[in-house]
Amino acid sequence: MSTTEQRRHVVLLGAGYLSIWSYRALKRKVGKQVDFTVVAPATAHTFHGWTGEVLSGELPPDAQLSPISEAMPTARHVRGHARSVDRAARTVEVERVDGTKQTLHYDHLIVGTGQYEDVSRVEGMEEHAYRLRDAGRTGKLVAHLDECVESARSSTEEKLRAKALTVVVAGGGLAGIEASVAIAQRLARATEGTPEREYAEVVLVTPTGELAKEMPPKLRAHVRKEIQDNGVRLIAPARVVAVGSDGVKLDDGSWLAASTVVAAIGNSPRPLPGLDDLPVDDRGAVRADRMLQIAPEVWSGGDAASVPLASGEPCPVDAAWAIGQGSWVGGNVARVIQGRAQREFTWKSVGVTAGFGRGHAVLEAWGMSFRGRPAWLSRAAFFGYYLPSRPQLRRVLRMLVARRRGK
Repeated sequence: MSTTEQRRHVVLLGAGYLSIWSYRALKRKVGKQVDFTVVAPATAHTFHGWTGEVLSGELPPDAQLSPISEAMPTARHVRGHARSVDRAARTVEVERVDGTKQTLHYDHLIVGTGQYEDVSRVEGMEEHAYRLRDAGRTGKLVAHLDECVESARSSTEEKLRAKALTVVVAGGGLAGIEASVAIAQRLARATEGTPEREYAEVVLVTPTGELAKEMPPKLRAHVRKEIQDNGVRLIAPARVVAVGSDGVKLDDGSWLAASTVVAAIGNSPRPLPGLDDLPVDDRGAVRADRMLQIAPEVWSGGDAASVPLASGEPCPVDAAWAIGQGSWVGGNVARVIQGRAQREFTWKSVGVTAGFGRGHAVLEAWGMSFRGRPAWLSRAAFFGYYLPSRPQLRRVLRMLVARRRGK
């Protein structure tokens, strides 16, 4: 049997954008020559594009979840966490969710383990703050917000009502901005026409006064207007230095009473023994070369890696770039399987977008700026196209139709 006819085993660590689009490219180019195994603890990919819509109430939490069995239908799914890699033996040690151990042998390894919210940097944040990255977390926050509204309605004390309906969002990146606006919209709808409306408040705490740095100046101004129009109170520059069950402490010593704290702070790559001897950048992300390779037969990208552009500058870290890098990784692994030379990474992202409710969004694409309904429609079309599962997209569309009819 020739080299190109041998079946290869590709192991994908993580079920995020990088892994899914690597899988798709490999399936398309050399699918008959490859056996796939994906290692991920959850049964579904969490699509963060819909986070704002879920928080605001436009979509239910299930809209974010694309089953891995649909996103990567021919891959064997090992539910667990990769604990170490032996590059010499080409093995991955996996701890399954049931506590058992398993060793996987690979011919080619794709590391898409992403990042985690490093809440350990702030006292009490791990115990008391809600996070949004992992599967099911947005749904838990939504349920908690609804409970807070009911708690405020059942209380006669002004301080308790105000505390129940106060939400602090820590972190002023696009994720924190979108979350703060969406939560404000949810609380506004839930308390409309009731005495509780005057107590509902969302506070966005950010260490920099320059918001939405990813956007051109004109769109940054529009982002700030959306924050103001939705009644979000901005405290900047400021940092949350401690979180308790009843509020947060800021770096100036002041205290904000709140029943809900959302962590939208910076993230950190997940270290993995066996790869932790490789060079990393100042984020702690492993450095990839122009082929997105980090070691012999090992590739990475997305949040887990620092990928250089042709200029030598690192790629931005967001979902769009992870999708492009995933397709490129899959293409390069396919070329290796075919006995061909890999290609240097030259993919370019279309742009960046943020949504603020139905008909409200900003979009920078191909160097042009859009806002309002055109940006919102483009954003919705983009997210629909890149949702990992076509069946899930159909389910989301049915959810939207059902919710419109119910209003």
